[in-house]
Amino acid sequence: MSNKEVYEAEDVVSSYTAESSLLEPEKTLLNIFRDRLKNMRMLDIGVGGGRTTCNFASLVKEYVGIDYSESMISACKKRFMDLQENISFRVCDVRSMEAFGDGYFDFILFSYNGIDSISHEDRMKALQEIRRICKKGGFFCVSSHNLQGIGQLYAPQLSVNPVRMLKKIAKYLLLRPTIKKLKRSGYAMIRDGAHNHRLVHYYIKPEEQIEQLSSAGFKNVRVYSLDGKEVEAKSRLGAITDTLWLYYLCEA
Repeated sequence: MSNKEVYEAEDVVSSYTAESSLLEPEKTLLNIFRDRLKNMRMLDIGVGGGRTTCNFASLVKEYVGIDYSESMISACKKRFMDLQENISFRVCDVRSMEAFGDGYFDFILFSYNGIDSISHEDRMKALQEIRRICKKGGFFCVSSHNLQGIGQLYAPQLSVNPVRMLKKIAKYLLLRPTIKKLKRSGYAMIRDGAHNHRLVHYYIKPEEQIEQLSSAGFKNVRVYSLDGKEVEAKSRLGAITDTLWLYYLCEA
């Protein structure tokens, strides 16, 4: 089952449509741009069930939500039936966005690690496309899985059952060499348990992600952890192992 097929599944669409709250880094983002949003054309990539729509759409000059899942877009159109004229949704693949002209959007958001659902090669295509349609001086924010934090995926959880606990510890010890090997890579594709182990996600080191954004033509990259706080010192990026997600805000 491909990642795209997972995002077409009824149970997955329903779970995404039920969400409406921003994560802490997204709240930080909203505060950063609050006074400027009214003059911005915003593209919300991987809009899913409209979680971020609830918080951004009414604040911007124009809002376009896109997703490569037809089921997700159908759910958004149903959820936001009373659309304002400046709000729209469409099926669109981030790897090929011919529907939008060069430099059209002032602000582009790709949240919830949506970019991690495609291959490395397609990721690079996507970043080039995003840069193309982002206005010079505009902003792009993307979230991505943190490869340095993958130890959390396999760390044994406490259990009242001693036998089960020992099995988990044994499994973790067996996996430690693999975890160390993965962490030495710049990026890796990992089946991390999301949606009943149906998704394979891209995990990347922060330094590598910054390099990818720079190569695509973005600059002044700022990094935010899941508590919404900026990672001030770039020298600390290599030590970030306590979070599985990071947000990257950059300028075109």
